[in-house]
Amino acid sequence: MELLDRFRAAIRIKTAWPSGGPGGVSTPRGDAQAEAPLNRFQDFLEEAYPRFHRAAERFRISPYSLVYRWPGSTPAGGSDGGKTGAPVLILAHYDVVPVEEDQWTLSPFDAEIRDGYVYGRGTIDMKSILIAIMEGAETLCGQGFTPREDVWFAFGGDEERTGLWGARETCQWFVRRGLRFAWTLDEGSYVCENFMPGIAEPLALLGIEEKGYLSLELSVRQRPGHASRPPKVQAAAVLARALLRIARRPFPFVLTPAVESFFSGLAEKAPKHLAPFMRHARLLRPLFFRIAASTAELVPLIRPTVAMTQLEGSAADNVLPSVVRAVINLRLLPPWTVEGALNFIKKAVGDERVEIGVYGEGNNPVPASAAQSRRAGPGWAELEQAIGAAYPGVPVLPFIMTAATDSRHYRDLAGSIFRFSPLRLPPSEIALMHGHDERISIENLHRVVQFYTSLLSSL
Repeated sequence: MELLDRFRAAIRIKTAWPSGGPGGVSTPRGDAQAEAPLNRFQDFLEEAYPRFHRAAERFRISPYSLVYRWPGSTPAGGSDGGKTGAPVLILAHYDVVPVEEDQWTLSPFDAEIRDGYVYGRGTIDMKSILIAIMEGAETLCGQGFTPREDVWFAFGGDEERTGLWGARETCQWFVRRGLRFAWTLDEGSYVCENFMPGIAEPLALLGIEEKGYLSLELSVRQRPGHASRPPKVQAAAVLARALLRIARRPFPFVLTPAVESFFSGLAEKAPKHLAPFMRHARLLRPLFFRIAASTAELVPLIRPTVAMTQLEGSAADNVLPSVVRAVINLRLLPPWTVEGALNFIKKAVGDERVEIGVYGEGNNPVPASAAQSRRAGPGWAELEQAIGAAYPGVPVLPFIMTAATDSRHYRDLAGSIFRFSPLRLPPSEIALMHGHDERISIENLHRVVQFYTSLLSSL
């Protein structure tokens, strides 16, 4: 079986388990039908990569958690050429988001090939990356390679459902064994093309920081009744005014060390009239923020964002609802915390008739380490080298991950956390992630394998 065959086989395993999970469970844990494809995927890895499985220890914690230890040649706690003996942790997940099959050009789970692309759910997010990790490890094991330090792999089965059954329990499993990691790599930003107007050159955006995640529920109650006798002040109107107040009061701008370092590096590629503002963003903050905010792609980098995602009222068109509700989703930049953001929204609404509370489970931002912001420290050189092997000549810039990843659960177990998906994608293909007709070029797949083979060979 060749790389492409193994990858297509992985896509065909329908790990888009039914909607639900912690924070909104509709599929309970232990549901055999929902968990069967997750178990099947774990079995598939063992079948497809025999050399790696002979070299590594395998820990099957649950359908949502699969862990490997690839033993290194350096004794634990020893030293080898300046090495500390601390292991490295590589993360990935094998669950995917659900699909609307009737909206796809090709079947989302047949892994069909057309015009040099493999179509299917998970081709970008993120079975291509998980398979590339295994391909790199399998190849190196076949060559008799042994890493200097232990390399651990933690694969999750519910990242798209917050990672509470997978990554968080795996993290607790590591804690019970007293394990800490020199650095960790998870999915993240890409090798982006046309990142912003005036910069067409591809950029490898290496995520060193992650925004916090918070959903809030706003609700307004009223006496239910017949729609022919509406009250003077309706709950829906109160809720609508609250949402308008939130929209009219955005969070203030923030310049984090990671974002400052990103723009400083980007200045070399930027048009001449923008370069000074990027190079001296902190010194010229008011002007820098005004210029950056004019480009929609840059706004999530410089302020916490608020997305209004759910609205709900009556179940019937002729019945007054007893409660109307909305859910808003926030992505937080440090130093904002869950508590601070909740208070900010309450103050923006300023109406006691609107109940506001945390929906699901939120988490604070994960800041970069001081060394990461300087493009240094454990892991930086190895990742830069691997990016160069897959994408020669492409500049590597520190970046902030605006979405949530499993890596946030490991924030207390790793000296540095990196978030990077080694795929070269134009904006049109990035938009396919979680969308219809998700696909990856065969060329991209080979580059991802090249990245992980190079990375693992340097450990």
